[in-house]
Amino acid sequence: MYNFSGTGRPDPTLDTTYLQQLRKICPQGGPNNLVNFDPTTPDRFDKNYYSNLQVKKGLLQSDQELFSTPGADTITIVNRFSSSQNAFFDSFAASMIKMGNIGVLTGKKGEIRKQCNFVNAKSVELDMGTVASESEEGMVSSI
Repeated sequence: MYNFSGTGRPDPTLDTTYLQQLRKICPQGGPNNLVNFDPTTPDRFDKNYYSNLQVKKGLLQSDQELFSTPGADTITIVNRFSSSQNAFFDSFAASMIKMGNIGVLTGKKGEIRKQCNFVNAKSVELDMGTVASESEEGMVSSI
């Protein structure tokens, strides 16, 4: 909204009216603002998320790129889901079944991450009473 790819300008693929609405909700430097992903039907689970991408109202840059990147194979998916609620729901259901079939690690084989982008550190007592942190890969660093 404020510094697209270090240009000091907003994302050029974002609708300018939508950009102004977002800037009112999210002033520059405000890290704790909340915005609906779907500005047209925020309280319904429907295909409008994809219709919004077609009119340059994707909240996240990564989402908007599904439609605004020239030649991307995702453009046909956005068009299909935007034009057919059934196509979207059918694909969503199939993806949920696939995700449900993923083998989840449980017990001592798995863990719930405290930060999703880092493996939890494990504290290890070293000689002379110092504490170190050890990752799953066995790397150790002093705390």
